[in-house]
Amino acid sequence: MTDKERRNQRRSAEDAVFNRMLLWLLGAVVAEVIILLVKRFYIDFTATSLGIGIAVVLSHIFQVYRFVGLALTVLGIIWIVLSRRAGKKNRLPVILTGVVFFLWIVTTIAYQFSDAGVRILMVLPAVAAVLILIYFLYQRTFFVNAVLTGGGMAALWLYREYFSKHPTIITVCFVAGWIVLVLAAVACWKLRANDGKLGSVRLMPARSHYVTTWVTCVIVALAMLLGLLLGSAVALYLLFVLIGWLFCQAVFFTVKLM
Repeated sequence: MTDKERRNQRRSAEDAVFNRMLLWLLGAVVAEVIILLVKRFYIDFTATSLGIGIAVVLSHIFQVYRFVGLALTVLGIIWIVLSRRAGKKNRLPVILTGVVFFLWIVTTIAYQFSDAGVRILMVLPAVAAVLILIYFLYQRTFFVNAVLTGGGMAALWLYREYFSKHPTIITVCFVAGWIVLVLAAVACWKLRANDGKLGSVRLMPARSHYVTTWVTCVIVALAMLLGLLLGSAVALYLLFVLIGWLFCQAVFFTVKLM
């Protein structure tokens, strides 16, 4: 293969990655539009017969889809598994299952938590867009660290905003977060021993560095624990600590790209 052919091949691969990134970003924009429409017609509906009627219809749809959407998601997962075992392309079942699952999340949270839930949902597409950029532009390690750090930031924010009204739910979220951090640390240990593979599946590039991920797990776990124990005032400062840690990682991994 000549140098020109190698350059063309590399350029084609880079274009394909860039196009996939744009498609994911477009998906985040569409998700934000859907959430805004839910907020407009279900939460901030106008006090007219039409506005009230639309809100009532949406309420009935959401009430039913809480169960139908979950069932369809399970069927979609089964479809994906069967397609993969049959050696078929599973892009269509993955996309459809993802759409069904996203709509289930939106309808369930909007129905159960009303305005507070929709306010949380409105932030998620923007967060997803940032994570998409990190995934495609930086090393995989930084993406994992950003997800873990972002989860800790979300936990502290939810604690400050909603712990007084929903203490049980927020506590369950914290416990789930600690479990995820432990699983991430253990997974990194196994990936390091197997050069980035978990079983036969490659999850991380070969010779990846996992120290920053372990440090991230410790910092996020401690921040969540201290925030839960010491109150909302301390949680605010810890939130900025996690933001600073994420910024430090961004600088570190940007330098590594140079």
